[in-house]
Amino acid sequence: MPDMKDAVARTGFVPSTSSQTTFWPVATVLFCFALLWFPVINHLKSEWSVNPQYAYGWTVPFVALYLIWKRWSERPAPLPPASRTMPLIIMVLCALLFFPVRFVSEANPDWRLISWVIAGLAVAISLCVVFLAGGRPWLRCFAFPFLFFLVAVPWPVRIEQTVIQGLMRAVTAINVSLLNIFGIPALQHGNVIEVGSGLIGIEEACSGVRSLQATFMISLFLGELYSFNIARRLFLIGAGAVLAFICNLVRTALLVWIGARSGTHAIESWHDPAGLTILLVCLFGLWLLSLIMRRQSNAAPAQPNIDNRNANARLPLALFASLAVWFLLIEAGTQAWYRTHQSPLAGSRWTVGWPTSESRYETVPVTSEAQSLLRYDEGGGAMWDASDGHRWMIYFFRWLPGRTAALFVKVHRPDICLPASGLTMNRDSGIRFIEVNGVNLPIRSYRFDDRGQSLHVFYCYWDARSTYENASAAEAEDWTARGRLRAALQGRREIGAQMLEVVVWGYEQDAEADQALQHQLAQIIRRT
Repeated sequence: MPDMKDAVARTGFVPSTSSQTTFWPVATVLFCFALLWFPVINHLKSEWSVNPQYAYGWTVPFVALYLIWKRWSERPAPLPPASRTMPLIIMVLCALLFFPVRFVSEANPDWRLISWVIAGLAVAISLCVVFLAGGRPWLRCFAFPFLFFLVAVPWPVRIEQTVIQGLMRAVTAINVSLLNIFGIPALQHGNVIEVGSGLIGIEEACSGVRSLQATFMISLFLGELYSFNIARRLFLIGAGAVLAFICNLVRTALLVWIGARSGTHAIESWHDPAGLTILLVCLFGLWLLSLIMRRQSNAAPAQPNIDNRNANARLPLALFASLAVWFLLIEAGTQAWYRTHQSPLAGSRWTVGWPTSESRYETVPVTSEAQSLLRYDEGGGAMWDASDGHRWMIYFFRWLPGRTAALFVKVHRPDICLPASGLTMNRDSGIRFIEVNGVNLPIRSYRFDDRGQSLHVFYCYWDARSTYENASAAEAEDWTARGRLRAALQGRREIGAQMLEVVVWGYEQDAEADQALQHQLAQIIRRT
């Protein structure tokens, strides 16, 4: 017994020589892990829920847990690190940094930089725990399952949009070439194909980026499952990317062929079945390829030769108990800050009265793809003719408190989406306030060329958490790092939003379009 007491005093670790002495350290570490990873998953769940590109993210935590369980059965004997100073310093610094990151993330669930930082901190802290528990052998054993979680973190917006637009244009160009080869005249307008039966758009769902991201996740999982070496894993990832592109090209070619032959209305009934079929073919092909690679491998996967039945971890109980308390304080403090700063007057202060009495008024249906992406609570579209003969169109959507889908509208603004549909943007006049019926609306103005005809687009994103009456034009739509930090310091988190987009054709002068907009808004905006 004296020897054991001396060892505890000397190392600061709790020896795990029985199930009784093992329970509390393990329970404390698991509780600490739960407090660490819960806010990370809670932060990412909005994107997983409302963005179809990252719907696979819901499976990643479970797959990561399975990989950890698999590695646990193969774990080598723990080897306490020669020095605990550096991993302890890294872990403490990451834990301290977790507070401001979690604080800012509450106000900015769509900020992907914060998503990467908060996930990276959780991974770093977890790896430090693993290193302290079992040294380098355990770090090598368990590093991949924790790093694997990062495939569920959304890509940075610029990278994502570059990849999406590039894939959509490539798919569109190839389909136009195929149609012309088979004797069907077709023209490309951005991501839109013009055929005799109408216009066929290649949307994000048809770009292949979803299947690309899914195959990337599956490739990493299969490479780990079959214990491939680095070269084979890289080959599997590359093969998955090529297979995803080819399968998606086949899908879009089929849909475009159907649209060209039977009309664009026939595409909708084939869209989802074709997508599901191609995805299953892609994933099954990737799995089959991994089985072939496994069979052709000369060496069987290496198995640990160490009997690890008694290879228990040595964990600093006091440290992890302190971390658990710290994470609880972070969450409690964050929630208290935003609850005390939330304005009781926050919410929507205006709505749209649809101009049903206008000439040639008609509703504009919202496509099922747009509904799936936006997940709005209320809204729709309409078109009509003004008294001067100009054609107007509006889209209005509202997200109630508790819904964060509105935040993803920011990457689907007119300056991003309309050029992809073949329009040329001539001018972005920036954001300004227009007072309508006692409401101060932050409106951004664009001018496009629609195949030789002038097109003015006015875009308003109204964040229900903001007070625009006393804000500057820059603050009304400030999604920079400074604006996001300001929102956190002011305790303004997502409590709903509204989006209004107004389109008018035919005005050659911007001043005329602005004056006509003021008149139209006065007819449709209703203060609540």
